[in-house]
Amino acid sequence: MAPPPPPPELINDAAAEVLLRLPPDEPAHLFRAALVCKPWLRILTDPAFLRRYRAFHGTPPLLGLLHRLHPFQGDPAPLFFPTAAGPAFEHPASSRRRPRPLDCRHGRVLIDMLDGRTKNFLVWDPVTGDQHRFGEPDIRYFAYSAAVICAAAGCDHLDCHGGPFRVALVASDHSRDLIWASVYSSETRSWSTPTSLDNGPVFYVNAMRGALIGDEIYFTLKHGEGIAKYDWGKNFLSVVNPPPPEHYSGMVALMVMEDGSLGYAGIEDSSLYLWSRKVNAEGAAEWVQCRVIKQETVVPMCKPPVAACVVGFAEGVDVIFVGTVFGLFTIELKSGRVRKVDEPMACYSILPYMSFYTPDHGRLSSLVRTH
Repeated sequence: MAPPPPPPELINDAAAEVLLRLPPDEPAHLFRAALVCKPWLRILTDPAFLRRYRAFHGTPPLLGLLHRLHPFQGDPAPLFFPTAAGPAFEHPASSRRRPRPLDCRHGRVLIDMLDGRTKNFLVWDPVTGDQHRFGEPDIRYFAYSAAVICAAAGCDHLDCHGGPFRVALVASDHSRDLIWASVYSSETRSWSTPTSLDNGPVFYVNAMRGALIGDEIYFTLKHGEGIAKYDWGKNFLSVVNPPPPEHYSGMVALMVMEDGSLGYAGIEDSSLYLWSRKVNAEGAAEWVQCRVIKQETVVPMCKPPVAACVVGFAEGVDVIFVGTVFGLFTIELKSGRVRKVDEPMACYSILPYMSFYTPDHGRLSSLVRTH
């Protein structure tokens, strides 16, 4: 006589353990699994399972890229470039506006929606489709960069969708040789009182993505010759000296190191240099060179005189983006793995979009409620 079948709850527990291990950087696997049967669909849309899933995998995966050009290059095409087997999220561009992406962070995208001389910012959540529009602060500026930051208390940034956020803006005012900073709150729907720093005509804010450490956001200044540090919690602005040499062909990327310190990456003479800003025994911060990577050993075609430049960094997964005439490449710092992710392009800064994309955010969740 055949043994009785196992209780349904044991089957579901075993299925949940299998589904828990599906890779988040290929969200299509999750959606295909949800279509296998209704019990799997219920598991994959269950909030308790999804909390376990995000905690099990930790850092949100890289789902796609947006490109940011130098202001003198114009504005890029309003496209979201997927890097995973998942959705190509529809860009919220308007026929009347020129969208200029500024940042991707904590599951959100920050876009400057330009319409003639009018500037309005848009915070867009590609996963949920939510959009939040607001005006610019009451300051004069020309060169600028900005960051969107989750503001939910105690958030682990694994599922930031729908919560409050801040937007930190750091900008140059050439008419008065000032650097301005202000922060917008989605809760008060207003900008903070602007703070400024008289830094002379030498520096202007680069149109590149910044690095966030705690309540401090860092942006590079002209050709990497300085770093603007804005403590948006205290509304305080200062300048940090970069590591030597100060140029690195004018293209550098700020990053968050594994120990939580500020990192700095640049290419000089076909080598990739990585620096970390450490606090010494006397309590003073100093730059320490932590790694040098020969470009031709990881990207063979990047031998002199072929130019290569650092154009971005993805936090949590320790991935550096390097642009060349042969295409856009990623270098995984831990494994050394190199992957071509895009064709050659005019790109000044790469904005990596990182988020979990699970069936509860798609139309599949409605099937659970109807069966």
